[in-house]
Amino acid sequence: MQYRSLTGRYNGRARSLQSEVQIGPAFDQGSVTADDARSCAHTYTGLWDTGATGCVVSQRVIDECGLVPIGMTKVYHADGDALSPVYRVSLFLPNRVASPEVRVTRGILSSCDVLIGMDVIGSGDFAVSSDHGRTVFSFRVPSAGAIDFVSMGSSAVLPGQQPGRNSPCPCGSGKRYKNCHGRRA
Repeated sequence: MQYRSLTGRYNGRARSLQSEVQIGPAFDQGSVTADDARSCAHTYTGLWDTGATGCVVSQRVIDECGLVPIGMTKVYHADGDALSPVYRVSLFLPNRVASPEVRVTRGILSSCDVLIGMDVIGSGDFAVSSDHGRTVFSFRVPSAGAIDFVSMGSSAVLPGQQPGRNSPCPCGSGKRYKNCHGRRA
């Protein structure tokens, strides 16, 4: 299986995760290559939002890409709900990460032109971590499997909250803490 991935790095603790994103009309993978479709796409700033169900584009994207609505849907936002047109687009991320057919809605976006929602994020593996005070986020498609830090050997014990010796080990092994991660050398 061939994976495509991207990584973003920020100095300090990032309050938002952004990357370049290209938007163009949806394309049929049987008749057009991703590279051909990308050649007529427009470049924007994308905001990664795990709280958004689906992707959203600004009116600027709709106008510049000449998008034509394929229907209407009800969308929910901080001010309540509204009807919004739906469009079908191709979405290109750095390092040749592509989604040839994504349904997007129109929205009012202030800090970006594209909001990347869980419909795209959930199609792969997404992780955010801290590396010596830097924020690092990474995305890979297709998914290579669940990312489970507990099963990878990380203890679920937070500093200052160590379980009792006879309590179940927080790693989920089913053993008592004293016989698992609390074992004394």
